[in-house]
Amino acid sequence: MTGLWTFAPEGGRERGLLALFVLHSLKQQPKSGYELLKEVGVKTEGIWVPSKGTLYPILNQLEDEGLIAVAEIGKRSKHIFALTESGEETLRTLKAHKKESREKHLQLRNLLIEIFGEEHITLRELLFEMRELLDDVTSNNRDQAVAILEHCLSDLRCLR
Repeated sequence: MTGLWTFAPEGGRERGLLALFVLHSLKQQPKSGYELLKEVGVKTEGIWVPSKGTLYPILNQLEDEGLIAVAEIGKRSKHIFALTESGEETLRTLKAHKKESREKHLQLRNLLIEIFGEEHITLRELLFEMRELLDDVTSNNRDQAVAILEHCLSDLRCLR
């Protein structure tokens, strides 16, 4: 069993959430450590920005494992990292286990509800859960899911 904030395919190496995000982000395009820090800040709306002391050891470890590589050294020795083929394969393997990751998110959500009470569930959390459920909708049920979402949108528009 992996930790709540770690991810691993069965029998595979455990990866932390930040390492998983680094691999995901570098799949989009090469970036510097500073750019990765800024991106995490934007994605979390400023709630969490890891320190350099947290990110750079992860970058070093991923590089040592051959999952990322320095693609370019810019001004002032700024390292631009890129995902390697091995890194892409690792990311694909981890993403293939998204059901387990979703289950972890729901477990964390349950702990937060236990601590703070159900009244503190935010609209974003509900939307996130709806999105996760939509990932599992089969093609046979897609029309029914669209109809449900259209009905929800109609009801929400009435609240404006």
